[in-house]
Amino acid sequence: MLDTFREFANRKIVKWIFAIFLVIPFGMFGINFYFSTPTGGDTVATVGRQRIGQSEFDEAMRRQAELYRQQFRGQFDASIMDNPEIRRAILERLVNDRLVSIGSERAGIRISDKQLADRILAEPSFQVDGKFSKDRYEQVARAMNLTPVGLDERLRQDFREQQFRNAIAETAFVPKATLDGFIRLSEQSREVGVVTLAPDAYMDKAKVTPEQVKAYYDGHAKEFTTPEQAKVDYVELSIDALATQATVSPDDVQRVYDEQVKAGKLGQAEERRASHILITVKSDAPEAEKKAALAKAKAIAAQVRKNPASFAEIAKKESQDPGSAAQGGDLGFFARGAMVKPFEEAAFAAKKGEIVGPIESDFGYHVIQVTDIKPAKVKSLAEAAPEIEGTLKKQAASRRMAESAENFSNMVYEQSQSLKPVADALKIPIHPSGWIQKGAQAVPPVLSNPKLQAEIFSDDSIKAKRNTSAVEVSPNVLVAAHVVDHKPAELKPLDAVKADIEHRLQREQALKLAAADGEAKLKELQAGKDAGLKWPAPLAVSRRKPGGLFPTVLDKIFRADGKKLPAYVGVDTPMGYSLVQVTKVIEPDKIDPTQREALAGRLRDAVASEELDATLASLRQRVGVKVRADALEKKQAN
Repeated sequence: MLDTFREFANRKIVKWIFAIFLVIPFGMFGINFYFSTPTGGDTVATVGRQRIGQSEFDEAMRRQAELYRQQFRGQFDASIMDNPEIRRAILERLVNDRLVSIGSERAGIRISDKQLADRILAEPSFQVDGKFSKDRYEQVARAMNLTPVGLDERLRQDFREQQFRNAIAETAFVPKATLDGFIRLSEQSREVGVVTLAPDAYMDKAKVTPEQVKAYYDGHAKEFTTPEQAKVDYVELSIDALATQATVSPDDVQRVYDEQVKAGKLGQAEERRASHILITVKSDAPEAEKKAALAKAKAIAAQVRKNPASFAEIAKKESQDPGSAAQGGDLGFFARGAMVKPFEEAAFAAKKGEIVGPIESDFGYHVIQVTDIKPAKVKSLAEAAPEIEGTLKKQAASRRMAESAENFSNMVYEQSQSLKPVADALKIPIHPSGWIQKGAQAVPPVLSNPKLQAEIFSDDSIKAKRNTSAVEVSPNVLVAAHVVDHKPAELKPLDAVKADIEHRLQREQALKLAAADGEAKLKELQAGKDAGLKWPAPLAVSRRKPGGLFPTVLDKIFRADGKKLPAYVGVDTPMGYSLVQVTKVIEPDKIDPTQREALAGRLRDAVASEELDATLASLRQRVGVKVRADALEKKQAN
């Protein structure tokens, strides 16, 4: 797809963000999630007919953990990723992505090749020096473990879903009264003191019995199971591999070099700047008219040769070229091919400052003065040869690819007990791999291809010791593998994971103890007692500057009654139980029109988000969502 477009352009991965003012991207809590009958295998959830795989969920968890790590820096505790609320929010986000995909499809939204090409051309991330770059596009595709064609379709889907979201957002309407209230609240700041009862302080009180550890171990066997693994030898047939075998003659390199120099592809061709005085006469004019025009041109030529400094002034008076006369005959810089042949030959034969002519062309007679010269800046043959050789070798490899691919596919199937015959016949190397985990990203990336992995971990490959078939892992790249070692999935012994389980259960209990203590202290504070807390110096926070607080904490702060201060709120978070003292409400100063418009846009985004949520909730009921029962409990395998 878009092959023609790719000839002159490159693609880039498109990032787009649907922003909601009151929601921080990593703070998704309290979302209602509906469970149905469990699904099996590596499927975490199904949305209609679409599935969310375990590897996709694990990758989303990893990205979320990285966001937390950046947010809390050295204070981040990776065990909070075991919190079911966090796992639920991440899975909900993936489910909503699938619902948007289904919604855009049902809405009949289509992105044509031309629309896609136009949008990618305009995308700065795919540009180098302000121009679309094919190399940049291919770099992005490789970074995403995609082919350029795969990236085409990924971007097409992204654009289609964006149109679906935008269609909903455009219906959002905000009354003026609502906007005024929103502006007041969004710009309001509150001074607060925050004390967090961290679970570490309660760990000594949290007791875990061997029976609890054993029960958790028995109930979460998948969590402690090492996935199936294999080591393989593999061969790869590609145009790049075949290109290394191709030979190129020096004569072919010289021929291509000469062609590229002529076409101006190896640097800047020589340019000349010239002025001219044109005496026009039609090519089919009577001979008398031609002689008169020529005589006038000769007279002008003699005049300006005597006084070259007068060329511009005479051109303004005498030249019959309406495009350049007003500029003293100046034509600017031009390369070969830009002017009519007689003019070009004369201009490029002259020296700087020389006046030549009259020169006859189809337009009449030209008196020409060369005013400046930009020498050619062209790569030498030695500099250009490596790239030219590489191109020619790839062209030869492309012609050979079809025949080689057929031989490759036949040989790995017909001589299935070893890869050596195909490697020897096609002169390609056999590569060893490290341990490949089933369903996980592999090194090298070609071994991550789902179809290839399915064959690697099949009985035919493991038990019968046969080669896999030749699998096209990307356009014009075929890979076949042979299993040389295998480890079945294995449950880790209890002794090996007991300490980890004990710490996890102990932390869960400590969080509950912290929450219970926090709620008790909150009641004391709300009753007018000090609860034995030492409040830190007040911190001014707003919805736009949350001061590093969790969204749920910030929400409670701004829900507190600002007319009865100090006010106290408490919130259970993954980092412990946060107690907050609200001591002051700071109303916003006058808001200028620009700021007001920006806030209005944020509110419209929030309203649009609610509209989108409602649309997705309705779609969820129609298509159905099923989630594997243990999805929120299972920790990513180490």
